Amino acid sequence: MSARPDRPVGGLAVRPPAGVELRPAARDDLDAVLALLAQREAAPALEIEPDAAAERWEVFLRSIDSAPFLAIADGEPAGLLLLSFRRRLNFATWEGWVPELVVAARNRRRGIGRALLRVAIEEWRLRGSHRLLVELAPDEDAGRALLLGMGFQDAFPRFSLDPIGPEPKHGTHPTSATLRPLREDDFPAATRLVAEMGARRSPLPDRMDAVERSYREIVKRSTDASLLAEWDTAAVGICTVEIRSTLRRSTPEAWIPELVVTEQSRGQGIGRALLEGAVQAAGKRGAERVALESGPQRATAQSLYRSMGFKPAGSAFTLLRDR
Repeated sequence: MSARPDRPVGGLAVRPPAGVELRPAARDDLDAVLALLAQREAAPALEIEPDAAAERWEVFLRSIDSAPFLAIADGEPAGLLLLSFRRRLNFATWEGWVPELVVAARNRRRGIGRALLRVAIEEWRLRGSHRLLVELAPDEDAGRALLLGMGFQDAFPRFSLDPIGPEPKHGTHPTSATLRPLREDDFPAATRLVAEMGARRSPLPDRMDAVERSYREIVKRSTDASLLAEWDTAAVGICTVEIRSTLRRSTPEAWIPELVVTEQSRGQGIGRALLEGAVQAAGKRGAERVALESGPQRATAQSLYRSMGFKPAGSAFTLLRDR
């Protein structure tokens, strides 16, 4: 039975494979959810205390921005999809995000993974999001083949710093650059900076009001630790940081959606300073791991990540909405 029966659920329209039931996960499904997560071999092992897991699961179920689904086969949990919707700094709509997709070993090759992905796609379409993103850990070859076969693109390599190390013994900040927390009134500067990451980061003029509302929601959250770099009072770089919780660890993790330095200010150590500041801010908020995605063309940025101890952590596959 759904924990949120009053909400429209697009995923319920998906036809399951023969002998399989698809349904929203409920409060008393936590043990089944954790058991399925433990079967995802390539992903990090579960290191979460029971009380923390119960608290996280309750928050997840109560959130209007989540849609957890279970597949049931022969009366037993056979597959799991965790889907959330999250705001991005420079988009007017939500982004669908699938951090966990797993099918129990004994129930593979029955079309369950494909059906669960269709659930995610229907929920994503119902929400009107601009993009659906699915995370894969390294060596999940079956998942990779499935996503590519369903029209997803292998869009971003993922990196993680795990665990967060000690603070640098000496700062690497440029002498004339300063870092400070991102504020609500930084919207014009933040939009300009993030737009340098590509054309898709430049919203249409008629959507800017929605983008600004989204931006203000993000920077006011207690889980936001984003930073702005200034040089002679001009904004020259930005690093957005969100602290988030998972069902894998009791401690939170940090996610860095955007890290960009304006073109004329590159090569001055500003990107490293922003990333170091972001990692330190995340650690002070209790995070023990930092994750990010990076465009395949951003070789310089990826060299920076590796130099700071970030390791490859799989791929992010995306499905884009037709315009």
